[in-house]
Amino acid sequence: MNLYKIGGALATLVCIGILVFSYFSWQEKLEAAGNPTREASTQTVNAKSKTQTTQTASNDDNSVNTELFDNMDESVRNLFVEKNENNEVLQLLIMGSKALEFGDPGYAERFQSSIESAYGESVNITIDSIDGTSDALQFVNLEAGYDVVLLEPLTLMNNDRLSIEEERQDIEDFSVRLEQTNPNAVVVLHPPQPIYGAGYYRAQVQALEEFADLYGYPYIDHWNAWPATDDISLKEHLNEDAVPNSKGAETWATELNNYFIAN
Repeated sequence: MNLYKIGGALATLVCIGILVFSYFSWQEKLEAAGNPTREASTQTVNAKSKTQTTQTASNDDNSVNTELFDNMDESVRNLFVEKNENNEVLQLLIMGSKALEFGDPGYAERFQSSIESAYGESVNITIDSIDGTSDALQFVNLEAGYDVVLLEPLTLMNNDRLSIEEERQDIEDFSVRLEQTNPNAVVVLHPPQPIYGAGYYRAQVQALEEFADLYGYPYIDHWNAWPATDDISLKEHLNEDAVPNSKGAETWATELNNYFIAN
């Protein structure tokens, strides 16, 4: 009988031990099951927080891809970089003879559309066409404080009217006035359209490029994209008044785009 009692007591103890072990094991499983839920919630909150931060940064940052500046001269590129880093709007003036309006639309309007597509609201563009010779540059209002002026200095209009030296002086005087409103401003020069059978006019354009090189003006030589002045196909880019038609305006605008918008 004693053996039976001892055996029963041992069995009871074993059963109690199993129950206790099972209880604690179950509690551990419950805690383990609970922890991933809390971790998942934390991860979800963190993910939402990161998303909100990213969205805020995206909304606050109006900068553009700096690779777009790669084809510019250093002085122009530095201005674009500075404005971009400071999240400021760059003021760009496109100015020249009435030729900028021809082509339906003209090269200036085509160029403006390309700049706005590439740079958005980070660049503000003003277009100003003027009559007469480069002497009229002295009357251009520069109070807006432009950062960059893309200037076609009326070289064709100066033909038989003003000397090369007078045109150069007009450009220099214009630059001085511009720097008085914005000391960091840059003038980018480019010639008027080529014309078929050009004689002395070709020498004037060559003199303009030499002047730009001598005095450090950025210069866009878009003539390389047109047929030569002794090539009859050049007339396909101009109307009967020797100003750009749609094809000529597109040729001109494309070269400006290539300078200001690197692909």
